[in-house]
Amino acid sequence: MKNINAIIVLFVSLITFVSCDTVLDEQPETFFNEEQIFSSEEGVESAINGLYQSFADPGYHGSSIHGLVAPFSGKFYSNQGASQDATSLNCLPNNTWLIRLWPAMYSTINVSNVIIQNLENSTLPLANKDIALGQAYFIRAATYFDLVRYFGGVPLKTSPTTAQTLHTPRSSVEDTYALIIEDFEKAKQLLPNAGEYLIDRPIKTAANAYLAKVYLTLASASNDRAMWQAAYDEAIQVYGKYTLTPTYAELFELGNENTSESIFEIQYGANGAVRNSDVIRIYTLKDYYNYDTFGRVRPNKETYDQHVNQYPGDPRIDATFIANSYTTVAGKVVKLYPAQSNGNDGYTAIKKYLEPNFNGTTANTNLIKIRYADVLLMLAEIENELNGPANAYQYVNEFLTRARNTGSSIAAEPADWSGLTQEEFRERIMYERQYELLGENHEFFDTRRRGYEYFLREVIEKHNNGPKGNRDFVYPVSVKNMLLPIPSIEISGNQKITQADQNPGY
Repeated sequence: MKNINAIIVLFVSLITFVSCDTVLDEQPETFFNEEQIFSSEEGVESAINGLYQSFADPGYHGSSIHGLVAPFSGKFYSNQGASQDATSLNCLPNNTWLIRLWPAMYSTINVSNVIIQNLENSTLPLANKDIALGQAYFIRAATYFDLVRYFGGVPLKTSPTTAQTLHTPRSSVEDTYALIIEDFEKAKQLLPNAGEYLIDRPIKTAANAYLAKVYLTLASASNDRAMWQAAYDEAIQVYGKYTLTPTYAELFELGNENTSESIFEIQYGANGAVRNSDVIRIYTLKDYYNYDTFGRVRPNKETYDQHVNQYPGDPRIDATFIANSYTTVAGKVVKLYPAQSNGNDGYTAIKKYLEPNFNGTTANTNLIKIRYADVLLMLAEIENELNGPANAYQYVNEFLTRARNTGSSIAAEPADWSGLTQEEFRERIMYERQYELLGENHEFFDTRRRGYEYFLREVIEKHNNGPKGNRDFVYPVSVKNMLLPIPSIEISGNQKITQADQNPGY
């Protein structure tokens, strides 16, 4: 009961300080205050549990990024009304998903700040103090890293929100990245090594992997060799510390979580308390199982075609997509793309989140944030940028070897790479990220980090020139879609942000 109350305190405090000015005067009625929570190891662990609950919340990873960011990536279609502006790349500042996502992300940051402030100022000899601090810095950095890539420079809050700090101006992209790097560096120092803590929590190499991705993102935009080198220096610290699962498909089998390949994943479980994830319902086709699902978010036609045309015999295709048709629990055969192109079923579906025993409320399927194959992809890309492809093939061919293994046979495709120029390698590694990681929430970032010309060529033009059904949109040619709009609730509610601070084009 004490653990539950501690979590409630954090969330009540969060709501008290984040919602609106009138709430700021109210004091929550609870059995424990912050001083009591952070005076024991049990209380600290409860606070950390509350942090992960916030990070996993439907407003953030549990639902909003799938309903909003996946279709806005340009790689997915959504048939949901609340997603129509995003799926047509005309996202509105008052989009339903958007006005849930922003406050949910800042709620996570606020919980991190509560933990950091209390533990940094604590003189108590708590055995789990450093590990807890490391996790708080890690989650704060990961959340700001998502924010800066979605929105550009954002308000930076590094202490618990109060009446004095409720209204905060936007910071620059540079300052936002500086804080992200600083936080991940602190996390790297404070987090434990492998085997020293819980298997489902981040360790030092998770901070290395994230820092590699931060520097790779910056290098992609600037082509600064020092940034590419910094990305390599972090990624190589992760190399060899994890192993790929024997087959690609088993990564997404129910119950096969926190594998040897997992670097950091969000934990979900059927605790029966609250809805903790809508991922299952968002991606699972209607009537695929005997419970209510929507199958709203589907890969675009050209997303599927590109993979099939590149590697027709790639076993990852069957592990990633449900294509051509499926049979409902009632025995009805429903045609899908490419067998049909029109209507809501004129698309394939993502196969990575199937859960036969889902109870309609709470999911058992974890959400992978970063895994070892992603690090191999990063190392390949970085090595090619620094020195050309000669020593980059080893990283690609490692996960391609796994991709060919079905468990019962070895496929001919995807074949190992060789004989590419630096430019050919640069182009193909981005495609390979899509084939390996589709549906794992990397699409928005990967389609934009190499700049607008890349986004225009690889997303807008390929979609607009690709196959069309009667539900497909023509994407607008607009640089504004490199970022999401600042939500209308933030512009109206934050006295230090006005319409003049809105992202260009919105």
